[in-house]
Amino acid sequence: MATISGTTPAPATATTTTNTSGPDAPQTMKCVQLHEYGGPEVLKVETQPVPTPSAGQVLMRVRATSVTWWDLAFRRGYLKQITVPGRRGWTLPFQLGREAAGEIAALGAGVNTTIGLQVGDKVVMMTCPACGHCPFCTQGYDNLCIRADLPGHTAPGGYAEYLVLRAENVLKVPEPTTTATGKTPQSQELNWEKLACCLWSYGTVLHMVDQRARIRPGDCVLITGASSGMGTAGIQLAKLAGANPIIGLTGSPGKKQALLDAGADVVLNYRDDDVQAQIRKHTPGGFGPDVVLDMVGGHMATLAIQVARLGARIVMAAVMGGRTIEVDLVTVFAKHLDLLGSRASTREEQARCLKLLVDGKIDPLISDVLPLDDVARAHELLEQGTHVGKVVLKP
Repeated sequence: MATISGTTPAPATATTTTNTSGPDAPQTMKCVQLHEYGGPEVLKVETQPVPTPSAGQVLMRVRATSVTWWDLAFRRGYLKQITVPGRRGWTLPFQLGREAAGEIAALGAGVNTTIGLQVGDKVVMMTCPACGHCPFCTQGYDNLCIRADLPGHTAPGGYAEYLVLRAENVLKVPEPTTTATGKTPQSQELNWEKLACCLWSYGTVLHMVDQRARIRPGDCVLITGASSGMGTAGIQLAKLAGANPIIGLTGSPGKKQALLDAGADVVLNYRDDDVQAQIRKHTPGGFGPDVVLDMVGGHMATLAIQVARLGARIVMAAVMGGRTIEVDLVTVFAKHLDLLGSRASTREEQARCLKLLVDGKIDPLISDVLPLDDVARAHELLEQGTHVGKVVLKP
């Protein structure tokens, strides 16, 4: 397994200080509230009081928040059927937003201003914080934590101008890695939009690449849903792990060049009748891919099982294409397949993704940037599937 390296910035620590909200701080803010399940039209932009951070919390001025398929699924009511033992259920009204970046606007009592966070610091909201104490956290599986409230999931998310978070659940944006010749040059402008797109998709996919698929240099990797946020992250992270060739699947031929530019070696149209033959043609010996990263589910998961080589690892982390499939168990054991589910990312993996971004080793593809007032339009764009990469809101 080729581990994708990067020195990880430590989350802020908490000691003692006071709330630093000034008298000129705004009293109200815009936010998006979900009062009922349905189409994009149910998303309501409202004015509410700016929240005040309690002890151990910070107030973040949100500068950018990404729109994810999770947001769409929550809005439609698809996720209310999913329950996890020990975790709070779904409640309405709710504030979506699984990814966000911004700056510290105020500190609650007990948040350190010398070795931790200070007002004005650039930070990224952790998409998968962990309690550190539940049975899963203590065994090193903090991506499976059942007690932490997840922003945009079981706690208010980034669809707002301001957001209160626990201090340990934000990551301060680190400086680029320094070398003997100076700082590592960044390959792209490090802006709020890119910072708001580096933890949810990239963190989830980094866990898929490193811990589940265990991609090794020279592995042939097939990526379904290659033009999505997770798909484009998969291309870049598989490339960093040494995968070659990387085959991307998309249903839109017009996205081919963007995916090649992102690092894919081959881009194929999954709608073609002979797509399985095309995939095998581009794999060593014609046997099929060593690894499949399935970012779609449904029929794409079925295709993955059919086209994978003997002994392949198939990692599944999405259900946009469908939650159920029919599996021929003979195929699974005759081909000696590893069928692996993958969920979220650890705190350490999220920190690594942020460092990879700062050092210019990953570059989130962003299709559209819209103001918070256009949240319904942002959801429509994601549903239409014409984008490559991410859609971002600017509160």
